[in-house]
Amino acid sequence: MSGEGSFDGVNRQNAEDGFGETGPPRELAELAALARVSSQPLTPIPDAVPVEIRDFAETLRLLFGALGVSLNRLAALMHSDPGTVSRYLSGKRIPPPDFIERLCRAVYELKGTLITEQVEEHVHQQFLVALREHNPARYEIQRLTDLLRVAAQERRQYEFTVTALEEAIASRNAKIYALELETRQLRSAWASTEALLDGERERLQQAIDALSAQVSYFKKQLLSTQRRAARAEGRCRDLEARLDAAGALLREEDRQTAAPQLTTGVPGTRQDGADPLGAARQLALERALSAQSDRPGWWHRYNDILPGWFQAYLAMEEAACSIRLYEAQFIPGLLQTEAYAAAVISLGGFPPGQAEHLVMLRKERQRRLHDGKLKLQVILDEAALRRPVAGTKVQLEQLRQLSTACANPALTLQVLPHDAGAHVAPSGFSILRFAAADLPDIAYAENLGNALYLDKQHEVDLYAHAIGRLSSLACEQHQTPRILNEVIRQLEATEHDQTNS
Repeated sequence: MSGEGSFDGVNRQNAEDGFGETGPPRELAELAALARVSSQPLTPIPDAVPVEIRDFAETLRLLFGALGVSLNRLAALMHSDPGTVSRYLSGKRIPPPDFIERLCRAVYELKGTLITEQVEEHVHQQFLVALREHNPARYEIQRLTDLLRVAAQERRQYEFTVTALEEAIASRNAKIYALELETRQLRSAWASTEALLDGERERLQQAIDALSAQVSYFKKQLLSTQRRAARAEGRCRDLEARLDAAGALLREEDRQTAAPQLTTGVPGTRQDGADPLGAARQLALERALSAQSDRPGWWHRYNDILPGWFQAYLAMEEAACSIRLYEAQFIPGLLQTEAYAAAVISLGGFPPGQAEHLVMLRKERQRRLHDGKLKLQVILDEAALRRPVAGTKVQLEQLRQLSTACANPALTLQVLPHDAGAHVAPSGFSILRFAAADLPDIAYAENLGNALYLDKQHEVDLYAHAIGRLSSLACEQHQTPRILNEVIRQLEATEHDQTNS
C-alpha cells in the first residue's frame, strides 16, 4: 500500500504530505518522508476541525507514521486506550503534554536524530496554538507553567551565583584576618627587627588593601545578585498565583487532565535534567565530591581568574569516577605538560600572572589521574598531535610525555587518523560519569564564551553514541605508542634539518 493509509484519507494530496498543498513544515520534512512508508490506516480528520487543531493532529500523525506501529500498539506505548488515541489523531481532543512527550520519546528511541530540539519546539508550539483554539483555560495553564519553569531556572542560577560570591567574600575575610594577625605578631618584635618590619608591614598592608578592595567589589556583586534573585523569586510567586487563578477557570472535565501540570509541572521536580547545576544536583555533586575527594573545593582559590561556568566543570571533574572525551584541536588539559599548557593558555591573551596560575591549576587537575582515582578515555584527532602550538622542543616534550602516559592503566588513549574520513563530531566534548547513584552522566561541550551541560538521557545518549562511533574509527589502543613515536621521529628530523640549515 502507498501513502493513502498513512494519515487521514481525505484526498490523495493530503494523504501524501499531511499538510495540504504547502507540504509539511521544514522541521518535520524528514519525519514526513519516513511516515509515507507506513501502512496503518487512520480515521479521517473531520472537516469541522479548526485549521489550528488540524495542523497539530497532522503532526501527531506524522510521529505515529514514523513509528510504523499499529494503533493498538501505539495506545499501549502511550499507556492509553485506542479510542482516546484515535480521537487525539483525529483532532477531536487535545492530548495532555505527557502524551506528546512520550510519543516524541518513542520516535527518538526508534529513529534517533529525527527528533531534534527544533522538532520538539515546533510540536510544542503547535500544541499551544491548538490548545488555545480548543480550550483557552487549559492554554492559559500551560502558558503560565512554561513561564514559571523559565523563571524558576533563572532564580536557581542567581541563587548559585549568590552562594559563590558569599564563599569568595568569606575566604578573603579569612585571609584579611590572618594577615592582620601576622601584622600584630610582627609589631611585637619591633624592637629587634625594626628595619625588616618596615618592608614587611608595607607588604602586608598592600595585601590587606588589595583583599579589602576585592571584598568591597564582591559585596557589591552580592547585593546586585541578591536583588535579582529576589525579583526572580517574586516573579515565581506571581506566576504561581496566576497559575492557581487560571486553574479555577478550568471546566470540570478538564481538571483531571490539568491536575498533573498543577502539581508536578513546577520547576524543581523536573526529571528531564534541563538544569544540571540546579540545587538538587549541586547538593548531590557536593556529597559525592566530599565522599571521594581528599581536597574538596581546592579550586576555589582560583575563583578570581575562573569564570563561573568553568568552576562548575571543575567540581564535576573532581567528583567524576571516569571521563570519556574527544579532542580535535589540542592535547587535552589532563595530559598537557606545563610548557604545552602555558602555550595553549597564552592563546587566550591572559596576563602573565593569571596565565601562570592557570598552568598551576591545570597541573593540579592531573593529580587524580596520576593517583589512579580517575579513569580517562581519550580519542585524539591526529591533527592535534601535529598542530604546532609552540616550538618544536615543547611539542616533542609533550608527545614524549603522551607516549609515557600510555603505560598508565587509568588512561585509554586512541588516535583518530586523518584517513578515517568525516564523522559525527565537529568539535570536542566530554562525558563525565559519577560513582554516586543519584548523579546522572553529564555531557560537557565548551565554546569560546561558555559551555553546555547536558544531562537529559537522550542528549547524553547522543554524545555517547558519537564517542562510540569515534572509538570504532580510531586506531586500536595498542597502536597509539607506534603512532606517537612516528610523529616524534618526523618532528626530530624536521628539528635536525632546521638546526643544520
